[in-house]
Amino acid sequence: MFNKINTKILVGIFAVLLVFALLAILRNKSQSAASRNRTFKSELTDFDSANVNRIDIFPKNNPEPVNLEKSENNWLVKIGNEAYNADPATVKGMLGTLFDLRATRIAANNKSMWGKFEVTDSAASRVQLFAGKKMVAEVYIGKFSYQQPKNPNPYMQQQGKMTTYVRMGGDKNVYAVEGFLSMSFNRQPNDFRNRNLIKSSNNQWTRLNITGPAESYNLTKVGTRWLIDGLETDSATTVKYLNSLARLYSSDFTESSLVKSDVPVYTLTIEGENMASPIKVYAFDADTANLYAVSSSLNKGSYFSGKKSGLFEKIFLPKDHFFAKE
Repeated sequence: MFNKINTKILVGIFAVLLVFALLAILRNKSQSAASRNRTFKSELTDFDSANVNRIDIFPKNNPEPVNLEKSENNWLVKIGNEAYNADPATVKGMLGTLFDLRATRIAANNKSMWGKFEVTDSAASRVQLFAGKKMVAEVYIGKFSYQQPKNPNPYMQQQGKMTTYVRMGGDKNVYAVEGFLSMSFNRQPNDFRNRNLIKSSNNQWTRLNITGPAESYNLTKVGTRWLIDGLETDSATTVKYLNSLARLYSSDFTESSLVKSDVPVYTLTIEGENMASPIKVYAFDADTANLYAVSSSLNKGSYFSGKKSGLFEKIFLPKDHFFAKE
């Protein structure tokens, strides 16, 4: 009798243990599957930005690619058969964006979903980075989505969630990343050019010389005053002019072929303390649409329309402009 009881107890204990074992196995399988779903390569790129010497961009809906190449320490953007100075801040921003490219999740894991997220060869903006002749990264930039902030508070400024869907070259997965990447890469060639004519601290300036066919004069700093021909200029007018020159830029590019002469009609020379060399801005005679082609020693090889946006009139002011009107 005792043997029968012991046998029943043992069978019962075994049954209970078997149930616990099965539950443990199912739970481990569930955790493993969840773990696999959560585990993916969040860092999508791996390159040394200092070694990148070429960026090829194939913008969405634009048949013309944008080619940027590094020449010594200067980046150039190639447009047709010409090469122009690229905006170093723009290039630095693009490299930084791709270097820090991290996925928040996998949006799709098969090729059939590429069209939905606009990461096919034809629908995406494609970016290729090269170190020497080796391609170190290839990114397909696709669909952008914006999610309104949850529970918006009228008393607090809340930012929504911006998401861009990307695909890496050689990878079938579609990843969701934070940000609006198309804004940086899906652009026209001229958008990558250096727009600066002057970028300098006007607190260092001590002398400005303007030469032109009608008059030439020097605007000279003496102490805290600015003088022309020994006469003190109007302080507010002069400060406004100097501030406008300190960060002078333009998007109205024009071609060197429109320059009628190699000899400038007007020249502005800026000298100052702790400046490696004077800054020179030139105005060359051009066609009637541009009036003058304006260039700068800080952005050699680039010309800007003197007429559009009133660029010429911002720079080459007549002498009497600086004196108070009675």
